[in-house]
Amino acid sequence: MTDPAKRLASPQDAKGRVISIFAGAVLLPSLALSVLSVYGVPRQAEAMKITMFKRAEQEVAHTGDELAEFARRRAQEVAADLDLELLLEGRPGKVRKALAKLGHPEDMFETLWLEPASRRPASRTREERDEEVLREMLQMIDPEPQAAGDQYEDAVELTKGEAEVYGTLRFKYSTEYAHCQLLEDFFDHEFTNPDRTWVVRVAKPWGKTLFETEPTADDRFEVSRVLQTPTFRGLKLLLRSRERSIEQEIERWKVAKIAMIGFIDLMLGAGLLLVYSNVRREMHLSRLKSDFVANVSHELKTPLALIRLFSETLELGRVPSEEKKSQYYRVINKESHRLTQLINNILDFSRIEAGRREYRFALADPGKIVQDVVDAYRFPIEQQGFELDVRLEEELPSVEVDQEAIGQALINLVNNAIKYSDEEKFIGISVRREGERLAIAVTDRGIGVAKGEQGKIFEKFYRAEDSLVHTTRGSGLGLPLVRHIAEAHGGEAIVESSPGKGSTFTLWLPLRQREEDARRPWRRS
Repeated sequence: MTDPAKRLASPQDAKGRVISIFAGAVLLPSLALSVLSVYGVPRQAEAMKITMFKRAEQEVAHTGDELAEFARRRAQEVAADLDLELLLEGRPGKVRKALAKLGHPEDMFETLWLEPASRRPASRTREERDEEVLREMLQMIDPEPQAAGDQYEDAVELTKGEAEVYGTLRFKYSTEYAHCQLLEDFFDHEFTNPDRTWVVRVAKPWGKTLFETEPTADDRFEVSRVLQTPTFRGLKLLLRSRERSIEQEIERWKVAKIAMIGFIDLMLGAGLLLVYSNVRREMHLSRLKSDFVANVSHELKTPLALIRLFSETLELGRVPSEEKKSQYYRVINKESHRLTQLINNILDFSRIEAGRREYRFALADPGKIVQDVVDAYRFPIEQQGFELDVRLEEELPSVEVDQEAIGQALINLVNNAIKYSDEEKFIGISVRREGERLAIAVTDRGIGVAKGEQGKIFEKFYRAEDSLVHTTRGSGLGLPLVRHIAEAHGGEAIVESSPGKGSTFTLWLPLRQREEDARRPWRRS
């Protein structure tokens, strides 16, 4: 007869195949989806990279436009304070003096003059004509190609109110003012940078930095734009992400995405494994419970049948001699004890499962507990041909235990030794003290327990894989009850065994005593 756990693990088990199909039906599609997701992550990353670069380019273009617009507004504000005739005349010397009087920097503009909305007067001074010719010559010798509408001077309409237009204000800031004061004013008061996402730098064509919104550890700017506004012509506007570069951000996103997919797969796999193991465990327990019901039914039927048979025989007066009657009475008594023990085990186990098992602790002589069990079972033990060896250490200390529970545990261990002894019939019971613990040991020379099963035999309904075990009826509750009783007393139940050489089951109990009785031993004659 094979172990139920092995039968459940067999691929031939229909229920095991159902579990495997269920796990595969959930896990395999998930793994396939994860593989596809991981394969699609680089494509998503590339799309994100393009989007982020476009956003950065839009940001740098928008910043450049805002800077040009700010320069025009500043020129409009300054021009509004100046005399209109002075602007129409446009003499640089007079404009500088007027600016100084109004509190503006004297060298703020290289040129500042107003072109009327109507046709400009034909009468121009020689200086004006010379300046216009000079501007045209400078535009002709400018080596950089000029975009449509590009001029030496910047221009903006100068209006009065909302309707009346004076004309086109033409201006060009001085290099020093534009590169220092104007840039600083713009980035301090006008530049919009939500959450300080971006770092912007303005640099000269050969690389010298004029202004930077925040210090940077390196010169790795990802997006740049050359400004074409006359005031800032040739300057470079550079932009980068504040925390990490776009490349680093994309790489970080890829790693996080793959890690998240892996984590989800891991959790899903762990969940499926947990479901799989729990279902297998429930199936295992279900099978063990079925075996338990069959074994208990047999265990109940056998003593009941014997008791009924011998009691009917005695009742009908078919026993020829007194010796035979005594033998029948002994059988009835033995089977009734066996039946009582089985029922007690089942009742105690049900109380343990329901959390209602109670223990009544009191100081007791451990040797007396053992001696009472031995006296009660000595006859059936010796009747079955067992050699009984009882060894009680002298001057055993009193222990605080539930006497009935300890007796029940000891009875279960003795019954186990009787059931699973083969050719050599020997039972040894010993009680000894080791330090602050008391050891009650039951030794047999039976079939033994394999090392890999020594921890499992204390589990409910479990029965070891051995031919003698499976031909011997049992409930599978005796050893679990022994372990529970030991642990309820703050101790433990252990087994030392080798297949074919027998076993020693030991109950280790702590010596919990009252202070006044701590040094008072129980003497044995």
